[in-house]
Amino acid sequence: MECAKDVVLHVYELQPSGNASFFSRMLGSLGHGAYHTSLEVDGYRYTFAANAGIVKTASRNEGVPPGATYKEAIPLGSCSCTRGEINAILKNLGENFHGRSYHLVHRNCNHFTATLATAIILNDQLVDPKQGRLNSYPEWINRLASSSSMVISHDDDIVPCNVMTEARKASGADGKIGWDLRSSQTGNASASKSSTQQSSKKQLTDKQKAMLARIKGS
Repeated sequence: MECAKDVVLHVYELQPSGNASFFSRMLGSLGHGAYHTSLEVDGYRYTFAANAGIVKTASRNEGVPPGATYKEAIPLGSCSCTRGEINAILKNLGENFHGRSYHLVHRNCNHFTATLATAIILNDQLVDPKQGRLNSYPEWINRLASSSSMVISHDDDIVPCNVMTEARKASGADGKIGWDLRSSQTGNASASKSSTQQSSKKQLTDKQKAMLARIKGS
């Protein structure tokens, strides 16, 4: 059985230079700060950037925008995915998170870390159509983009990120929506037990027949 892996969100504060610094501080006090994030799992950090797409690093300082300062690490939970399963999820995410798809408001690094975290932490739970967002992922991280998305448009080739939909697709849960995996596992266990019991009964019957045959032959 695969050991659980801690999933940690690393947050960097983006500090605009010059006259914009006061505006940035004001937005931050209102809960609309600008942040860059990366997601750490199994010894690697993953983030998303314009032109580069999904970036995999082993250092806190790699793949960080100029002028960003490290703010904090936020534990989001744990996942039981193997490294191969994580790589498969990342490959699926790459269909929408590539360098040309980056948009500061509609598809940024925070959309990516939220989607990846949702896919690997909730994973099988995503087959439940009622499953909500990953509550451990802070909403304030991408609040500025979420608020701006209502007034800032995007080019036709940019598809706004839908975290839950894309996490389900990346994890393979989109084709299993509505499945009761626990019932399936219970059913398999019951079927196996029933099969064993039937086999035992058959063996007992064969032994009885053999005994009867010996009695008749004596």
